Amino acid sequence: MQAIEFESKSYKGVIEIPIIHKDWYDRAVKVILLRKTESEISDEDTDKLELMRFFDRFNADLTGYQFDRDDANER
Repeated sequence: MQAIEFESKSYKGVIEIPIIHKDWYDRAVKVILLRKTESEISDEDTDKLELMRFFDRFNADLTGYQFDRDDANER
């Protein structure tokens, strides 16, 4: 069994595999999760997570929305 190690954040149940490991994309994998302790989490990580949670509340489904540049630029 091959193995790699990297750090990532889960977001809405999804863990992103870094691009440098793209050969692992679309493969069956075995995942073991290790939670970082509070002392290992940086302020930057906390800020990013807080921003993602904030903007999650403003998601809008724009499926079917027809954008008209002329209407948008009308004065």
